[in-house]
Amino acid sequence: MGTFASIVSVVSGCATILGFILIFVKYGQDKGASDAEKKEMRKDIDENAKDIDALGAKVNAIQLENLKVSTALSSDLGWIKSNIADIKQELSRKKE
Repeated sequence: MGTFASIVSVVSGCATILGFILIFVKYGQDKGASDAEKKEMRKDIDENAKDIDALGAKVNAIQLENLKVSTALSSDLGWIKSNIADIKQELSRKKE
């Protein structure tokens, strides 16, 4: 019975050591996968940051263009108003 107990003891010791080794291997695999995901996310974040900067520049350009258009429309509207006022004055003079 003594040899059987020592065989069981050796087998259980080997199983314990094998269990620890497998835990460390699994931890290493998970850490490697996590690091790969972090690198991929960092790459995506950097690309998104560049896209956001490009969109910001486009929005600024569009705002400037809209300002130019509204300024032109405002001056055209002023010209139209003054012409309408002139036409009204002419019509008033002709009625008299």
